[in-house]
Amino acid sequence: MTDFEEKVFIQGDSYIYRVKHRIMEGDCEYDHGPRLVQVPSLLADKYPVTNERFYRFLQESGYEPRDKKNFLKHWTEGKYREEDRNKPVIWVSHKDAEAFAGWYGCRLLYDHEWQFAAGGKEKFLYPWGDHYEKGRCNDSGKEILTEVAAYPEGRSPFGLWDMCGNAHEWTQEVFDDGMHVYTFLRGGASYKAPHFWHAEGGAKPNNWHLKFQLLNEGMNRCGTVTFRCAKEVKG
Repeated sequence: MTDFEEKVFIQGDSYIYRVKHRIMEGDCEYDHGPRLVQVPSLLADKYPVTNERFYRFLQESGYEPRDKKNFLKHWTEGKYREEDRNKPVIWVSHKDAEAFAGWYGCRLLYDHEWQFAAGGKEKFLYPWGDHYEKGRCNDSGKEILTEVAAYPEGRSPFGLWDMCGNAHEWTQEVFDDGMHVYTFLRGGASYKAPHFWHAEGGAKPNNWHLKFQLLNEGMNRCGTVTFRCAKEVKG
């Protein structure tokens, strides 16, 4: 039986970080490299957080967002559909994801940590290697999510699943440039929106992130964004 709570050890290291970025609106003053960054030793979620895990979090913590607009809007009467049990949880904001992580003594991955976890010490462009290979991730172009353990051939060198396609992932940092508050999304998503103002879909390489503006909580919840957690450990 698959343990969807399993964590994977990532040995701390340093590497030259460089990332390509997509900006939907405005500018981005973030230093995209190349620059030397340090990654601490981590225990990171092997899989993105599933609907079943998030449901248990709600039962254990009693968490209720102050602004409930669009919160878990794919659920019915406070629970996921059984066929969605092991799919990545969506329609959760950055703050919702932080609340989940904090309850379990974790946090989200920082942008540079996510890139390292996805590409490994090999610095692969995709979790499995340097070339895109169809069939290693959910890149269907449709609004259909697959279970987080559906693509074993898409694992990263550290053994993390579902880091390409299926659903974007929130990262830890939140920035404020005086005009916009934003964070970065990683991994891409299966759904390719027909309009430019949506987050760009499709499976994305490890050295790519999307600047995502944080607005009100209802608008920060999307049907194409999930998350995974990590915590620092001695390595």
